[in-house]
Amino acid sequence: MLASLPLPVAIVAAAAGGERSCATGTVCYLALDPPLLATPLAATRRTYRLLEASREFSVSILGDGQAELAVRAASGAGRDTFAERGIPVLDPPAGRAAPGVAGSVAVLWCGLESVHPVAGSVVVVGAVLHAVTGAGEPLLRFRRRYRALGAEVAVAEEAAYPL
Repeated sequence: MLASLPLPVAIVAAAAGGERSCATGTVCYLALDPPLLATPLAATRRTYRLLEASREFSVSILGDGQAELAVRAASGAGRDTFAERGIPVLDPPAGRAAPGVAGSVAVLWCGLESVHPVAGSVVVVGAVLHAVTGAGEPLLRFRRRYRALGAEVAVAEEAAYPL
């Protein structure tokens, strides 16, 4: 049922104490002012432990040519998932520790706002503190497969959504 909800594919990253880790997930926005987003993480993964320690994280929205990176990030690793899994790094802005994924459609660096336990996982809410955008179209997850966005659909008048 929920597999029919198309979502952007993201790599969520955190860093603390000389370790870097990341996990593949999804993301959605919660508010525009202040800009807040939410992403689920496994409560038992190292990425979440580092996020808790640093109180910050990055969310890299992958492009439609980066599906293999999503697969690599989903696998566990030692002290540095980026180096061990060959995930290209975008250095964080000054004052931030979590790396982004180079070549992403967008990377958002967030301060931790809140954590909500849900059925063995956690939903992490972050305030967007810094963002960069790249080129290309986003990678989506739909019916348990990676998908490209597809063509724009023309309408007579756009709806008044906030984004």
